[in-house]
Amino acid sequence: MGLETHLASYRHFSEYKNALNALNAYLQSVLSVDSPRVLEAGCGSISHLKLNNPNATGIDISQHQLERNQHLAERICADLHSYDNPEWSEAFDLVVCWDVLEHLSNPKIVVEKFFRWAKPTGKIVLAYPNPQTLKGVVTKYSPYFVHQLFYRVASGTPFSASKTDQGPFRTVFAPELRLLKMLELIESRGFKVEWMASAESYQNKFVKRFAPSAYIDALNEAFMGETKSLLDVSASDFIMVISRETRP
Repeated sequence: MGLETHLASYRHFSEYKNALNALNAYLQSVLSVDSPRVLEAGCGSISHLKLNNPNATGIDISQHQLERNQHLAERICADLHSYDNPEWSEAFDLVVCWDVLEHLSNPKIVVEKFFRWAKPTGKIVLAYPNPQTLKGVVTKYSPYFVHQLFYRVASGTPFSASKTDQGPFRTVFAPELRLLKMLELIESRGFKVEWMASAESYQNKFVKRFAPSAYIDALNEAFMGETKSLLDVSASDFIMVISRETRP
């Protein structure tokens, strides 16, 4: 399977909310059950998806986040790196992992669990920042205090928010999150990307208020490396829908 197969559905959205709306519309059209069993992996305090009557299980390393999330039928406080459950084998119609992978030291072993936990007809949604952009590089290599300061200025998040796990969270950006490596992993396990979007994050837009857009876009293009011919220059965040590859 070539890149053209994985990226056949790829679209870029200048507004993140439009990418999210497109994702919700797509999932409504392809999920095969009226009340899907959903796993929100690293669920945080909210769900980004609008599904019909979901039976949602949330797992998060933060008890604070679990307590704030009102969309869950079941809450599990655990680390995705180490947690496993034999009863979850091929158990979920939809596995969702939203803005979590960039915080994991070993996202590969976690994504491989998602492959096991999804039903044969199930879907997996991965959403995470593109590490090969200005946003990704600055986030990876700048001190945590810089992240806190940026969120304080850009969105008013107080420095004390980290005490109750309201972010910003420490970021790793493991090498496996580079797009081509992720697509390699997906294909090697017998899966495919059936729908993919990118969007320009509010962080990227915020920086463009103080620096010329052309300059920021040029830096993004430089950091994109081997993916610059495949993606929009403002593709600072990815959303993928993954499913098992069906072979004749």
